[in-house]
Amino acid sequence: MICKKAIKNAVIFTAMLLIVGINSTPLISKAGNSFGVAFSVDGETTFTDTQSKSTSSPVQMLCTDKDIDGSYYYGKVYAYKSGQYYDVSHGYEYYFDVNETHNMLNWVNEEGYTRAAVRCEAYSVDDYHGAWFGGYWYPDI
Repeated sequence: MICKKAIKNAVIFTAMLLIVGINSTPLISKAGNSFGVAFSVDGETTFTDTQSKSTSSPVQMLCTDKDIDGSYYYGKVYAYKSGQYYDVSHGYEYYFDVNETHNMLNWVNEEGYTRAAVRCEAYSVDDYHGAWFGGYWYPDI
């Protein structure tokens, strides 16, 4: 009787794991909007790749990975045109660490631009190894 109950519980647990895994797969496979940014020193800035932006909605960014404990970055939205970046954040800046998600206010479309990027500025970067962050960002949500 105890063996039957243990087998039944194991089957139910396995089924639950499969359901959770199947439901979370689409969230992980959005590779078209993935980003990776690397830094060498504290305060260094870098930009994500640019993407077309067609609405006045916020830009969404999710930080899912990093390689150095304690490091973090701040992100703000910039417009991109003719090889130049323009700050369209109106002062809004967002803190990112692993598992942080923000809908970032911006004025890309309102100021007449059609491409967006996120400027990332890193802190608590290891002087020897640097720091790397990865995740996803979406120009129109």
